Amino acid sequence: MNNKYLVEYKNKLANLSEEEKVLRDLYLRKLHTGEIQGPTLEYPSIDKVWLKYYTEDAIKSSIPKMSVYDYLKKCNLNYESNTALSYFGKKITFEELFLHIDDTAYSLKKLGLKKGDIITISLPNIPEAVYLFYACSKIGVIANMVDPRTSSDGIKKYIDEVNSKYVVIVDMYLDKVSNLIGEGCVEKIIAVSPAESLPLGLNIGYKVKEFVENIKNNSKKIKYDDKIISWQTFYKKNDNTLNLDSVYEENMPLVIEHTGGTTGIPKGVVLSNENINSVALQSVLTKIDMKREHNWLDIMPTFIAYGVGMGLHLPLTIGMETILIPQFDPKKFDELIYKHKPVHMVGVPSYWGTIIKSKKLANKDLSYMIAPTVGGDAMDRTLEKESNEFLKKHNCSSKITKGYGMTEVCGGVAGTVDENNEIGSVGIPFVKTTISVFDPVTGEELGYNEHGEVCITGPNKMLGYFKNEQATKDVLRIHSDGTVWVHSGDIGYITPNGNLFIVDRMKRMMIRYDGFKIFPSLIESVIATHPAVDVCKVVPIDDIEHRQGKLPKAHIVLKEEYKENQDSIIEEIKQLCLEQLPEYCQPKEYKIRDDMPLTSVGKIDFLSLENEDKKQKVMQLKK
Repeated sequence: MNNKYLVEYKNKLANLSEEEKVLRDLYLRKLHTGEIQGPTLEYPSIDKVWLKYYTEDAIKSSIPKMSVYDYLKKCNLNYESNTALSYFGKKITFEELFLHIDDTAYSLKKLGLKKGDIITISLPNIPEAVYLFYACSKIGVIANMVDPRTSSDGIKKYIDEVNSKYVVIVDMYLDKVSNLIGEGCVEKIIAVSPAESLPLGLNIGYKVKEFVENIKNNSKKIKYDDKIISWQTFYKKNDNTLNLDSVYEENMPLVIEHTGGTTGIPKGVVLSNENINSVALQSVLTKIDMKREHNWLDIMPTFIAYGVGMGLHLPLTIGMETILIPQFDPKKFDELIYKHKPVHMVGVPSYWGTIIKSKKLANKDLSYMIAPTVGGDAMDRTLEKESNEFLKKHNCSSKITKGYGMTEVCGGVAGTVDENNEIGSVGIPFVKTTISVFDPVTGEELGYNEHGEVCITGPNKMLGYFKNEQATKDVLRIHSDGTVWVHSGDIGYITPNGNLFIVDRMKRMMIRYDGFKIFPSLIESVIATHPAVDVCKVVPIDDIEHRQGKLPKAHIVLKEEYKENQDSIIEEIKQLCLEQLPEYCQPKEYKIRDDMPLTSVGKIDFLSLENEDKKQKVMQLKK
């Protein structure tokens, strides 16, 4: 199509009413399923070929415009006696959950918090984190979610950045923030013990000790006063003296989630009630079999968007029993599966590297599992194939279910469906979401199978970065038809079948001195085919023979049974690269290592790998 007419056509589409857009999507569905005949334009954002996988009811659905608290309550009317949360064996019903949320909302108001105020919440997956999140939604307070394992300086930065007067933190990390009282904006700190909600019959001392040892040992006794208080002091039963009516306005800020910083400086992503509700609803509409009687293993913390939207809000709105795991150890993932027999769970790809090697699950039946889901990071094709073989061997009817998203779109915008779960694909766009690929230089939309920057528009897109207008403009860009797209920074392509494939991060792309562009994922995929390789990641290093440019260095973790023959294996890998990669893509260096550095949620930490080499170079120069 002529570019001029394409722009005019997109402008017409952008000006359709919501009802007209739904009618057009219903027409596109019939077109792609063959019910009617008509032309297609070969542009993903116009054709929306993925709509053929959705039902008419899914296309007609609308995103709930209400607080996440109200949506949760609406979804569970008449099911109050069902279990909502499970915590070390303690069952918390939906009736009890809503009472706790209301009491927590009352307690927040007693502190003086009101609509638009920001409270920092730095907690693992414990019931109190759930109560606080939904209580904030109910009264219009903004939850600034922070990983308690962040450094003291990092937590202080996140608190100062949003001018948060109140901080809730797990008690063993209290020392990271206690000195902020009187130094800056912090007026009160609430320390929460993981033992608060443990069942009475449990050996609390043992469990708390075990929990503390898994995170960080802290033997200091907490000294409470009027500035640093315990959860018991903070938490008060609602006496109906304060107005606790649900506060809601369209597109009001609900939560601030911080980007992982694996390839850059972390930023505070502001998400709304609609964002969280939309990721939950659209996940339900993907045809994955999710029912109220199922259970859900919640290992993704609420301080990441993936965790709060899909790890928590999604299963609770369905009405599932949500099993809270406060401190997740990937090496013990198999123990959790063996113990809880979860029907559903979400995680990152690296977790499955431990599962397929598990002796505990070697002869176990996993037929109860439905759509074991991975997201948050690219899944190596070799690992995906091995995981699928593992699941099939253990009687699971589903393949690994992959998804795609980022913090800026509330964690998820695409997922695989059974009929087109292709190896390497991250799935099709959610029903209310449009994904397409654009030329990073010209900004023009590309056709099927053409590589470009993956961009997303729909109800999941963030409100913006907190008080960072320039960064917001860099990511939320208005295209010529007036549509606002999230520019992901990922290079990918969409097939004529509607499947999205991610090639690599634009930030990970390295450019040689001679201008050749190298995508690390291409090298990683070749090296991963060697039978001895467990994990491979490629990062850039300086080209010391030229004044500019980068060269690839391969970091490799070998499988246990091959670790005795490292030198010969490196030679085999080099030969493999020579045979299957272009000359300009050959790694400059190969390094065998015991493991990969991970972020707090289990992603490969690329910045850490790059910094390793930079530090080594500095040390060599000093010598």
